[in-house]
Amino acid sequence: MVFSFLKRQFIDIIEWVDETRNTLIWKFPDEDREIKMGAQLTVRESQVAILVNEGKIADVYQPGRHELTTRNMPILTNLKGWKYGFESPFKVDVYFVSTREFQNLRWGTQQPVMVEDPELSLVPIRAFGTFAIRVRDAALFFREFAGTDPVVTIDEFLEGGFRSLVVTHFSHALKSSGRSIAEINAQANQLGDVLSPVLQPEFQRVGIELTRFLVESVTLPEEIQKQLIEQDMEVRRLRKKVGLSQEVQDMNRFLQFQAGQAMEKGDGAGAGLARSALELSLGMQMAQQMQQDKSSAQKASAEERAQILQTLKELAELKTAGILTEEEFEAKKKELLSRL
Repeated sequence: MVFSFLKRQFIDIIEWVDETRNTLIWKFPDEDREIKMGAQLTVRESQVAILVNEGKIADVYQPGRHELTTRNMPILTNLKGWKYGFESPFKVDVYFVSTREFQNLRWGTQQPVMVEDPELSLVPIRAFGTFAIRVRDAALFFREFAGTDPVVTIDEFLEGGFRSLVVTHFSHALKSSGRSIAEINAQANQLGDVLSPVLQPEFQRVGIELTRFLVESVTLPEEIQKQLIEQDMEVRRLRKKVGLSQEVQDMNRFLQFQAGQAMEKGDGAGAGLARSALELSLGMQMAQQMQQDKSSAQKASAEERAQILQTLKELAELKTAGILTEEEFEAKKKELLSRL
């Protein structure tokens, strides 16, 4: 008798206080009890409540306090055929879906991803990082992942194939981005902003919003890494050379100015200074001219021409990747073309 009495007790308060911080879907434990008409449903911020009738989604409730009546359950009322009102207790499953942001979720390529590079052909790389998601469409997400499980955690959701989905589509997005290996290596921390819009549709397809996607580390094969380091050292050498060339030009103009200023003074000291400045300026000009004559005299062989053209191509890629400025590229291009 006591058991029979308890079994007939009705539910009049429905709510969920999540203390786990890792639960995505939680079913209200009804224990075969019926919900009392007029029961109070409390949906807190970062939650959505879903009423399910015989496996089908009925009404969806946003944050707030809701009184469950036929007026407040239009879809369920229609499904049940309560045309003229209904005051008796009823049976329905209530699920809560967490819509808060889940942060610092790890992802990584267990196997190397093959990326095509215009210069290096196919290069295997590994990448690791973090991402953050939140449920944007609770009903769509519930249909895709709830099943009959009364509790779905973020770990179960990710290990159920979603983390591998991130890696798979990361690979596709990386390949379709058109980034060279040099760009990927130099701009790893910026890849997340580039790849996030490519990944977003796959998340939205199941009612999820990708709120953040970060690439924290990109690992290249040792030989490729060594080659990129050598290229970087060459870029630094070219920058230094371009800088020294500019300094010589600036010094030459300065000495010519000093000579003019000294000649205007007209005194002995001024004349002496003018002569010294002019001699130094002429000496620098002669050195530059000799260097230019020497460069002009050295006509490139067929092999050298091919090397020069290859170097120009590599410099163009460095400029595209943002490693060389437009001015540095033009200066080096002019120097190389003069040797053809």
